[in-house]
Amino acid sequence: MAVYNISVNQGETYNLDATLVTSSGTNVDLTNYSLRGQVRYSYGSTGTLLDLNPTIVSAISGAINVSLTPAQTAALPPTIAVYDIESFSGATTVNRVLNGTFSISPEVTR
Repeated sequence: MAVYNISVNQGETYNLDATLVTSSGTNVDLTNYSLRGQVRYSYGSTGTLLDLNPTIVSAISGAINVSLTPAQTAALPPTIAVYDIESFSGATTVNRVLNGTFSISPEVTR
């Protein structure tokens, strides 16, 4: 698992490209895995602020992407929240691959 803190500006496009690596420095193989990720106000929050819909760009190399549209970021309240992204294969194998804070800065120009 890696920690990466995300900063988003309301009303802007946001794009995160990341390559997942193990503690020994080799790329994580995501073959036969899917991804899911959510943003919440806090770890104990029951509701989500945003479904990140992470995608696998290259399973063999562990490359992933999270893209947010201006409409998605404009709908977020200014706050410092938390997020994580998990890889999963069926119901029995789940791994947290990325997590951290998710900061949303308010938009002034509209």
